Amino acid sequence: MLEFKNEQLVKCEIDKLKKTTNIISIARLILAINTIIWCICLFSLEDYRFYSLLSIISFITMLLFILLTNKYYTRLELIKNKERAYNIHKRRRNLEFSGLLDTGSDLLNKDDYKQADLDIFGQKSLYQFITSAKTKSGRFKLAKELTNPEPKNQDYTKCVDLLSKNEDTLELESALLSFDNEARGIDYNELMMVSNHKIPFKSIFLIPIFMYLATIIYLILAIVNGYNLYITIILLIISFMCTRYFLNNDIFSLNATKYSNLCSSYLLISNKILELNIDNSYYAEIKQNIASQLNNLKTIKNIYNTLSSRKNFIANILLNMILLYDLWIIILYNKYTKKANELYKLIDSVASVEVLISLANIGMDLEYSCIPNNSDKISGEELYHPLVKKCVSNDFTLEGGVILTGSNMSGKTTFMRTLGINQILFNAGGLVCAKSYNSFYMPIYTSLRANDMLQEGISTFYAEILRMKKINEAITNDKCLILVDEIFKGTNAYERITASMHVIDKLNLNKALFIISTHDFELCDAKNILNYHFNEEYNDNQISFDYKVKSGKCESRNALYLLKMLNIIE
Repeated sequence: MLEFKNEQLVKCEIDKLKKTTNIISIARLILAINTIIWCICLFSLEDYRFYSLLSIISFITMLLFILLTNKYYTRLELIKNKERAYNIHKRRRNLEFSGLLDTGSDLLNKDDYKQADLDIFGQKSLYQFITSAKTKSGRFKLAKELTNPEPKNQDYTKCVDLLSKNEDTLELESALLSFDNEARGIDYNELMMVSNHKIPFKSIFLIPIFMYLATIIYLILAIVNGYNLYITIILLIISFMCTRYFLNNDIFSLNATKYSNLCSSYLLISNKILELNIDNSYYAEIKQNIASQLNNLKTIKNIYNTLSSRKNFIANILLNMILLYDLWIIILYNKYTKKANELYKLIDSVASVEVLISLANIGMDLEYSCIPNNSDKISGEELYHPLVKKCVSNDFTLEGGVILTGSNMSGKTTFMRTLGINQILFNAGGLVCAKSYNSFYMPIYTSLRANDMLQEGISTFYAEILRMKKINEAITNDKCLILVDEIFKGTNAYERITASMHVIDKLNLNKALFIISTHDFELCDAKNILNYHFNEEYNDNQISFDYKVKSGKCESRNALYLLKMLNIIE
């Protein structure tokens, strides 16, 4: 677990920036009121030249002051996001899922049974616990790494470990928090549309240009000879209407503000990634990919900033009346588009960083974790489940088949989920919740919650058959980890035991690594398996569990004892 040393400094900086921005806000208000007063005087007093000059000077002063002081608000927002990042880590350390909002439920594939069995997505899931991903591509990439990843090398896992030990990783997290909720549903093809879409110049564009020039000529003459206010207003309105009608283009209908904000967030996280020094070849490659497309990102951001500025209704009216603003937008748009290229490499690199940070949260927020090693078997020292409070750890080695027995509530299912979820982290190239862990990349197949399919009108036994069918197909192709809880519990004892023996023989024949829990002690006599168990103790009419896995088969049962404790039977 990483010790946070800079949290108090962040709080102090927030207090300081709040005081600064409060003063700036008051100054902005005064400048705005001052500008409004001179504008009112312009239309109510005879000395219009003097008040026109004052209005222009006041407006320019206010605009420059806003532009020069925006950096304080930007910094305040970023540092607030860093405070949010600290708070998220606190919630994660306390397993307070209510503060971890993204459950990843929309990413769940019900046909991949391990996703529900091992709580990979959904409420109080692994995804909800670790995710720092905010972009659409980042969320999908993390989901893929937790379900169907490509094998990773040691450089990847070392990068995760380095990020988990560096408090500056929170700079990346605070930048990711600048992505709003709309980033989850961004259409990246639409975002990139401007990289190859140019607005052609049409002869009809000449109409607003001629109207604009006529208005300018009138205003120049009016300065010398005096002007009629009503004629001036009418000419400006006609100029505006011509501009909006004849220069209109489909590109103006884009939600430019949304994409402008998205580009700003991508620029922020990109710069933070480049600033963070991590001595790792995988991270260096990501930085190189981002650096190669950073100017292109700035170009596309400029395009959307230009289009977004048109969305301000009042500014749009005023600027089109006096500056033919839409024409300048078209000119600037075409200029930027010539330099714009697609950003998919940068977007994918940022998504990779989102995954790295998410995996690093295991090391950053849990009591202990480790970089796993490659081996031809699974072995773990003080292995525990990251989503279980005060989880009892276990040492365990798995080289073949295991039959797991034990009383109800003794910890069998949690133990299997512990092994499964840590193998998920291993496959993803992340840190593992153990003092040491050795394994190799392998697919995982489970049958832990077959009864959940009752909601879909499928019996428990048939649900188990569907899962066993997938397992049967998988073991002929790859060496797999198989986890089955209370095998074939949906049928009678004779057929359950007979069918289970056949399944065990086939798993052994294909050299699968598997754990099958059962209450049928007959399965403990199957060939080529090891027996492990969990048990309980009885003291003063109370039952207690140590949740420690032990060699051999279980010698105790607690169902009748529990019924007697509750006075259901005598």
